Amino acid sequence: MAVTNGCQRQGHTRGRTGREGFTLTEMLVVIGIVVLLMAISVSVGRSLREGNRMLACKSQLQQIGQAMKLYRMDEMGFPPLYITAAQDPAVDAPTGPGLTALYDTGYLTREMTLHCPRDFYTESDDADFLKSYQLKWDEDEDGVGEVGGETELNKYSYLPFRGVANPLDPYYRKQLMPGAGAGVPQPYVDPDWHPLDDTVVTWCPHHLESMTTNGEAQYLVLFWDGTVSKVAQSLMEDTTVGNEAWKVTHSDASG
Repeated sequence: MAVTNGCQRQGHTRGRTGREGFTLTEMLVVIGIVVLLMAISVSVGRSLREGNRMLACKSQLQQIGQAMKLYRMDEMGFPPLYITAAQDPAVDAPTGPGLTALYDTGYLTREMTLHCPRDFYTESDDADFLKSYQLKWDEDEDGVGEVGGETELNKYSYLPFRGVANPLDPYYRKQLMPGAGAGVPQPYVDPDWHPLDDTVVTWCPHHLESMTTNGEAQYLVLFWDGTVSKVAQSLMEDTTVGNEAWKVTHSDASG
């Protein structure tokens, strides 16, 4: 009986020892699964981060739109951004606080609302850090703006001096200032005038590398009625005269 039990124990021990460890094939399979799971998690994490940045940017643009409406009710105009008669719009940057006036005057409660969370091109100590939604975007840092081409009225996203002076012009109410041409200082006060709902207030170009619809990169565009929509890069950057970015409408939006 003792011999039998010893044999049973010995056999049991041999069987347990035979099942210890992994074969090379099993190890490779496990490693492959781990690598695959890591790749999926990294991709999902990146997508979530980009999605969160886009949603945060959209929320900030909506806050800017609401602040603009309140500012106009009180000031009968818009946050000033202009060029003087002595300046050349082809080379000179606009003067004035622009959208930063919304924070300076208390219509925006957070400074960071003026900085797109995906604006990686300016540091926190940069003078342009709070100007994500009003500067000409220079992707290559070569002094040549890629946003909207090189047409005079299309260099800056927040651009009150769009220059349509004729009230009968169909674009007259598609600008933030009536008849405010290059050389007309802002604000231009006209309490009886108001822009159309689909007037472009400003836009954000910083999500082009991460936000696509039907395979095409998209801008986030803030319209006067408070909606923030995606508009295709090809429409925003069309340099054909008459197709400037500020002339896009709700019908051009993709979502």
